[in-house]
Amino acid sequence: MADLSSLLRMWRAKRASQEGVEPYRVLTNAALDGIAERKPLTADELMEVKGIKDAKCRQYGKEILEIVGRSGAGSGHLSFPGVARAGSAPADYPDEPEDTPKEAVDDTLSVSRFLDGLNTELSGMAARVRGEVSSVDERDRVVYFSIKDAADDSMLNCLIFRWQYDVSGVRLREGDEIIVEGVPEIWKPMGKLSFKVGTIEVAGEGALKKAYDELYRKLESEGAFAPERKRPLPEFPERIALITSEQGAAIGDFLTNLGRLGVKVDLYPSSVEGKRAVLELLRAVKYFRTKADLYDILVVIRGGGSIESLQAFNTEALVRAIHESEIPVIAGIGHEKDVTLAALVADRMVSTPTAVARTIREPWDRARQTLIQSERTIVSSFEGALSESSDRLEKSVGTFLGFLEGVSDRFERAKSALGSKLSMLEYRLRESSTQLEGMTRRIGEGWKNADKDVRERLARAEGALRQYDPNRVLSLGYAIVRAQGRVLSKVSDVSVGEELDIRLSDGNVTAEVKSVNR
Repeated sequence: MADLSSLLRMWRAKRASQEGVEPYRVLTNAALDGIAERKPLTADELMEVKGIKDAKCRQYGKEILEIVGRSGAGSGHLSFPGVARAGSAPADYPDEPEDTPKEAVDDTLSVSRFLDGLNTELSGMAARVRGEVSSVDERDRVVYFSIKDAADDSMLNCLIFRWQYDVSGVRLREGDEIIVEGVPEIWKPMGKLSFKVGTIEVAGEGALKKAYDELYRKLESEGAFAPERKRPLPEFPERIALITSEQGAAIGDFLTNLGRLGVKVDLYPSSVEGKRAVLELLRAVKYFRTKADLYDILVVIRGGGSIESLQAFNTEALVRAIHESEIPVIAGIGHEKDVTLAALVADRMVSTPTAVARTIREPWDRARQTLIQSERTIVSSFEGALSESSDRLEKSVGTFLGFLEGVSDRFERAKSALGSKLSMLEYRLRESSTQLEGMTRRIGEGWKNADKDVRERLARAEGALRQYDPNRVLSLGYAIVRAQGRVLSKVSDVSVGEELDIRLSDGNVTAEVKSVNR
């Protein structure tokens, strides 16, 4: 049975393969040995192991504690084929009391199992190695190269996957001095030891400057730094995507100087030091690209440093990722003298993380000042308008009171005049009443006299009318004869056969003319 340390190494190799990273990036050998020694059974106990921090505990803690628990806290009850370490029970057998007789066991390993075990041990021997490139063979999926020690011509064969090579931004040339980081590994088909490289860095400031200048010229010829392609930053960003280290001073400077704007800041933590940061920075940019509609601005910041420590921000892969970002990018990387290509390609480049925060805050500050000034202007204008209105009202009140006094005076005069007029009218009415009474008497007397006179005249007229009344004549035996509505007074006015209307005193008679005698 394999001991706990071997079980942990087997788990680490599997985890590294799943994540596509080198085993030492999961956990170092020292951390694994610390776990095997302390045999933690809780998260708190695991956090006491050197090399296990909160992030690692959250990421791997559950799996590690399960391995420790299943192993019986180090009793070796999980099998690990083909590998046995000093002090552990032979492979494929459980621990037994020392006084229990044991049968002879053949612990001979096959070549394949031996190399597997050897590679498991080598996977924990991560290292950074510096040397001079002596050969380069670039292929579609892998780049093979070798580096040598200038002091004694010691040679180390290396390989790096093509995608990692492209991300590194370094183009290998014979004679270049580089620093590689990775783990040793034996290629089983050839039994050949190679150094499996994860990152490549150019060694020396001169070489870095040369690589910087070459990439700058390449990107400049493509128009990557052209001012016309840079997008304006949103004036009042409310949702900020932030990429930086959660451990460095840059994030503190940024958030402190950003102040309490009430904006939402989402951090994607990433290493920002050297080549090892490239993959993490690319992952961060890619993450925010998938959520571009959720953010107004992408902020990339870190503090100052040497050209070596800033090399991650001068790699072609990261520069192009920032160049293609759908979110407007503002970069504050290093200090004023540290101009990285990632900052140059951003939509806005400022000198420091503090300057980034101030750039974002500036429109809000201007708006706040404008609001304060507007408030003061409004209050001042209102006070002025109120004072002016008060003056006008006071003048209007004075004018109105004066008008009322004039009206009151005119009213009193009118009242007095009306009293005089009413007194005169009363006198006139009394006088007119007296005159009316006398006139009434005179009219009455006159009416009586006139009535008597009229009656006498009517009596005389009535007598005359009676004397000449046709009905009186008719009552005496006379008649009124009409022919066709004409009163006949002569015989010549009528003809034989003509119909006559004869009016008598008590009615009418119709007769026909039989003869006419003249």
